[in-house]
Amino acid sequence: MKILREDNMELNCALLENKALGALSEDRLRILELLAKEPMYPAQVAKIIGMQVQTVYYHVRLLEKAGLVEFRDYEEKQGAVAKKYSAKSDSIAVVLNSSKWKPHAGKSKSREPPKLLAPFVHDGYFDGKIVLGSPDPHGKYRSRGSELCMVEVAMLLGQHASFSFPLYLLDTEVKETDKKQNLILAGGPKVNMLVAEINNALPINFKEETFDIFSNLSGKRYGENAGVIELVDNPFAKGSKILLIGGLNYHGTRAAVLSIFRKMKEIEAGNAFKPSVLAKVVEGYDENGDGVVDAIEILE
Repeated sequence: MKILREDNMELNCALLENKALGALSEDRLRILELLAKEPMYPAQVAKIIGMQVQTVYYHVRLLEKAGLVEFRDYEEKQGAVAKKYSAKSDSIAVVLNSSKWKPHAGKSKSREPPKLLAPFVHDGYFDGKIVLGSPDPHGKYRSRGSELCMVEVAMLLGQHASFSFPLYLLDTEVKETDKKQNLILAGGPKVNMLVAEINNALPINFKEETFDIFSNLSGKRYGENAGVIELVDNPFAKGSKILLIGGLNYHGTRAAVLSIFRKMKEIEAGNAFKPSVLAKVVEGYDENGDGVVDAIEILE
């Protein structure tokens, strides 16, 4: 097992049973500390701590019987063969109340994913693909995809699910069979051809003639660094879902990603004009002037 510190550092840890606890003493703890650093033979230990070799052998035998140390190797010393031992773990722990075990929030794959991601996680595995715009000039507008901020979404998914390679596809690689999966699409229709293909079916879509975002729910239009988060039925396959995380530009997509981390509950509450539809418009701002979107506002 692992023992986790408040600063998120961890060590291998062995649980002590009653019989092992009885084998501990001040001298044996000193021996364990040495054997946890590197494998040693008893004569080495005796020299370091100033103890008779036979006494160290006695302590090591008790620790081995208790399951706290183990034989590692033989080493020839002055014509004789010596046994090397090491501690079985880097730390030890005593469980006082075993009824209070609970999952560690940062590691467990059994936690329920947020509503936004739930359709893409089944039995601890990511069921779907992430589709990114190709970094090469492509599509009607010869645009390049640059949605590097989707790495952060992948890290969020990793808290809830394992995955099979490949995790993502470029929009230029997508085949007809790929479209029928659960899909997470990154970027707007200029950089992601699959987003362009489903654009007209979205409750909040992108207007080609004006290059702004139009909400069919409110009748409003949005520009500049606006982004969208939309969870919709997959038009290519009944029963599958599409999550769109995109924007009018890179800053809009980054604002959409940031809103998932900062405003998840508000996003999952649905659209203000139609709460049953999970579709939001957000806008990003660079508050500290470093060129990176670091604040967001939900516009709809």
